[in-house]
Amino acid sequence: MTEIARIARLFQQVIEGSPYYGPSTFAALKDITADKAIIKPAWSAHSIWDLVNHITAELQYAIRILEKTAEPWVAGQTTWPVQTDLSEAAWQKSLQDLKKVSRKLMQAISKLDDSILDQQAYYVECPNYFMLQGTLQHIIFHTGQISLLTGQFQ
Repeated sequence: MTEIARIARLFQQVIEGSPYYGPSTFAALKDITADKAIIKPAWSAHSIWDLVNHITAELQYAIRILEKTAEPWVAGQTTWPVQTDLSEAAWQKSLQDLKKVSRKLMQAISKLDDSILDQQAYYVECPNYFMLQGTLQHIIFHTGQISLLTGQFQ
């Protein structure tokens, strides 16, 4: 198996599969409604919905890096979209957007060759390997936050 194939497989496991460390992103989101997704406990800077939109935006940004269409990253703005529609339909759309974007990224990764991993990533100051691994670790971190907010680790 190539390293690219391993990375794509790790993204699949972390987002939709069965990672060894705990729930995948979608397992952590199972049975979450819009009403629960918007709750922002006093100890948390973000709601579950904020985190879902953030993960989606981060994955979209990673795709744009791979496609060489990324624009400047602005801390606190580029990947933290503001959610104004708080309906159940909008929540379901956010979940579908996450699924769609995650699968698009996995597909984009699987089309790459291992030789790209040591190359400088477009618009960020690291090799593609670090960018992909950092994106993966970032998703794991936020999935842990989601799990805490849903009470899965109480």
